Amino acid sequence: MRGIDELDYYELLEIPRSANADEVGHGYRLAQQIYGEGSLALYSVFENHEAAAIRERLDEAYRILSDGDLRAAYDASAQLENDSVDGSAASREGHESVTGLENPTSVIEPSASHSPEALEEGREYNFFEDEGGGDFDGLRLRRTRLFRGYEIADISDVTKVSGAHLRNIEEENFVDLPADVYVRGFVTAYASTIGLDPEIVVPSYMARVQESRSANHRSRFLGRE
Repeated sequence: MRGIDELDYYELLEIPRSANADEVGHGYRLAQQIYGEGSLALYSVFENHEAAAIRERLDEAYRILSDGDLRAAYDASAQLENDSVDGSAASREGHESVTGLENPTSVIEPSASHSPEALEEGREYNFFEDEGGGDFDGLRLRRTRLFRGYEIADISDVTKVSGAHLRNIEEENFVDLPADVYVRGFVTAYASTIGLDPEIVVPSYMARVQESRSANHRSRFLGRE
């Protein structure tokens, strides 16, 4: 798993290398929403000086990729670097530390507008889940959220993480989620917002993400043989 400082500018903005100017701008705006000042997804994972460095890197990525000449030079430089290391960079893994909340508390008021189906699913939490240890998967997160009375929109408003990403976390649509370092921030923010301890939730959830992605990577590799 790579850290933000190991992502190239395209990966940082979550855009393809063929992205046009509009796509570059869109990726930059989304990244600003997630990692702007006051973002729970950012400050729940990184220290203030680290958060400032991330925003500077986002600004630099946008400046380079939105300028045709600078982008061409960046692409050429990246290609030379990839050639020189003969693909060895793909095996490096970053390390991200998560600072959890010792006594996590909810920062939003629960919603009372759940559908009957959602309320019924939330009640299942009483029978099948508890608030102690154990692994947290997407279903357990969803049931906990419903049991405590929160809407996806509530969490999105506080964390600035899109509703689509939050739903993908609950549904474990790992293919549609961004790089691991982003997912770690999203899950940390999600957990602390609904009153769970990220230090308990994040490791087990991220283990599921990494296991799934490793399996998919192996499948694609074998498929090319």
